[in-house]
Amino acid sequence: MAERPRKTVIAAVYPLASGAAQFNAALVKAMARTSETELFSWRRMYPPLLYRGQEIDTSSQAPRGPRAALLLDWQDPRTWREALRRIAEFQADALVLPWLHPVMTPPYRYLLRHTPRSTARAVICHNVLPHEPLPGFKLLTRAVLRHADVLVTHAPHQRGELAALGLAGTPLVEAFHPRFVAADLAPEASDQEIAANRARLGNPDLLLIAFGSVRRYKGIDLALDALALVDPSLDVRLIVAGRFWSCRDELRQRAERLGLGERVEFRDGFVSNEQAAQLFGAAHAALLPYRSASQSGVIQLAFAYGRPVITTSVGGLPASVEHGRDGLLCAPGDPLALANAIETMASDHAILAAGVRARGEESSFDRYSDLLDAALVGGRA
Repeated sequence: MAERPRKTVIAAVYPLASGAAQFNAALVKAMARTSETELFSWRRMYPPLLYRGQEIDTSSQAPRGPRAALLLDWQDPRTWREALRRIAEFQADALVLPWLHPVMTPPYRYLLRHTPRSTARAVICHNVLPHEPLPGFKLLTRAVLRHADVLVTHAPHQRGELAALGLAGTPLVEAFHPRFVAADLAPEASDQEIAANRARLGNPDLLLIAFGSVRRYKGIDLALDALALVDPSLDVRLIVAGRFWSCRDELRQRAERLGLGERVEFRDGFVSNEQAAQLFGAAHAALLPYRSASQSGVIQLAFAYGRPVITTSVGGLPASVEHGRDGLLCAPGDPLALANAIETMASDHAILAAGVRARGEESSFDRYSDLLDAALVGGRA
């Protein structure tokens, strides 16, 4: 019997980078079907300044997720060397790293440059380039990704982004963002809990959730403008849930100015898997009014809980949503188009929710893992 391949994954786990952590946990579980897999994670993933005073407790891990060695510290190269020592000791056939932002350049470049030659290096590009570009980010991104043996993307336009960085020659797996399985994340909300949460918010005709970290490119201001344009005969309410990295006071003032004070609930802070299950359970649909995007785990999270989505046609988002089947697409930056989509969701919600349930295994983590395995056959793409 052939020995199973060995893979090391270095990635965030719960409660770090909650959306990415859910992706990483699901991927490691899928990889474990066919490989011996070890998972290293971070004690401190970013420079402390980027947490902006928001403390994150890394002393515990999600009970439903894979166990990880909380080994690495962004600002301590000794921990990077320890990770490489353990990769060599494990005799890993492949190292898998998710790429989220150029701030990870120092540890990632070191890890990829010094990985044992017998270990293939795969980088999963959630974003090739960040949504909020700054001078030097392209150079930093290229400095890291050029050391990969295979790159994985989740949206068609990312091929062009890699080519523009001079990386067209690197083997590429054009994949997709897989769909989460709700039962792997947290207990789903009961019918009684869903009814209680909706009652707390006034039992609206349509309850929307905008989920995840709040940044300007996420377009929450556009969502508020759209909500103010919705037919007043419809009771539509919105929950904005996630850590605010910018514009918190500005958005609250905007909601008040538009007369939305009782129709919008802002929940600033880390959202646990258990809280997310309750929020998505109560919501009828997810709202993603993004100005720009590569792809979004929020869409797959909504689908996991059986919720259709309203999103703008930017980046790779249209590749994840079939308009009129499991969600609605509208033009970016247009509050009126967004308002029209909200009204359509209110009338067609049941049809779209049925479309979400019908998608099946088309975008499973098992299929995603198999694509990655195929690219790494023989240890090199």
